[in-house]
Amino acid sequence: MGISLNTLLSNIEKTRVEMVELAHRYGFSNPNVVQCSQKLDSLLNVYDNFGKQ
Repeated sequence: MGISLNTLLSNIEKTRVEMVELAHRYGFSNPNVVQCSQKLDSLLNVYDNFGKQ
């Protein structure tokens, strides 16, 4: 069984907020911001494919 849609959406929002906060604190090119952005991209890809399988 996979992740629920509500959990996925919650994780996406938490990661988005974290990324914005990190970007304001350290700048957009900081490695921590880039890593968080990549995590968000991955979560969004999961969301995009949600229910297609």
